[in-house]
Amino acid sequence: MKSIKARLKHPIERLLVMDKPSSARSSSSKNHNHNRMNRSSTSRRNPDEDPADETTKHRFFWGNRRNSTTGQSGGDKGRSKIDLTTAGGKKKSPRPSAYTQTDRSKSNRNLNSRNTRCNSLAGTAITSRENVRQITGSRNPDELTARCSATHEGRKVLQERLMVQVDALFNMLFSASPFLQSFHERRKSTDLRMGGWKRNANGQNERIVTVTVALQANVGPKTAKVTETQIMRECSQPGQLYSIDVQSVNAEIPYADAFVVLVHFCLRATVEEYTDVLVFAQVKFLKSVWAVVKAFIEKNTYAGLEEFCQSLYSALLLEIKKR
Repeated sequence: MKSIKARLKHPIERLLVMDKPSSARSSSSKNHNHNRMNRSSTSRRNPDEDPADETTKHRFFWGNRRNSTTGQSGGDKGRSKIDLTTAGGKKKSPRPSAYTQTDRSKSNRNLNSRNTRCNSLAGTAITSRENVRQITGSRNPDELTARCSATHEGRKVLQERLMVQVDALFNMLFSASPFLQSFHERRKSTDLRMGGWKRNANGQNERIVTVTVALQANVGPKTAKVTETQIMRECSQPGQLYSIDVQSVNAEIPYADAFVVLVHFCLRATVEEYTDVLVFAQVKFLKSVWAVVKAFIEKNTYAGLEEFCQSLYSALLLEIKKR
């Protein structure tokens, strides 16, 4: 009987002992599971967030996408972008702004308007010659219709292009301009008198200029009195061409009454609003003189004219630069 009780007592105690730790283990597992649930709930939802936002994220598909990207680190962001771009094989271009789309539509309209051709042009669409001249700074070659009627005989003593309009150059050379007066003063010329332009018997514009010039010759007189008769040809047109013949008569020098000097000035406008200057000179003898005297007069006369024209050209360049 005792052995039976001992046998029964041993398994019952064993069961009681086994039940006690199992209950403890179950309670500890319950606590562990409760803590895990609390941690998962806290990790899934921020206490500062609104529960409505959580439901919104589950309702709309972009909520989960934004949530997944915002929780990534810097390196994970770079990897996610690369994966997104390389997954489709092509990188999606950013959406153009409204300003860019407007510009593109305008450019497309301009291209279409250029390609289309109208059958008729409005009067306002035709650009006038004056507007073209103001925009491009040049003139139409058809406007320059004036042609010089002179034969341009004699020796060419000057041929240059000056960056000045033809009307301005004419006023500088053939009027009582400050430039011409200062030029003669620098050359030590005295008694300069310039008359105005008047109509002569032939209907041409004419004026008289007298001046006493200094001579550069080593032998003979040091000064000479010059009287110039300047005649403007009928082919001259303001803004296009000025053709002027000058006849110079010298006095107070040997053989002064035996010859005259003929100089022709041709001032012609160009399409670039510049002026081409041509000067021709020749010595015309009124009396027969010895060949030696004739050669001496021609040599000194042409040398003096070339020196005068070069000096005049240099002075014009300096005057034009001041403007």
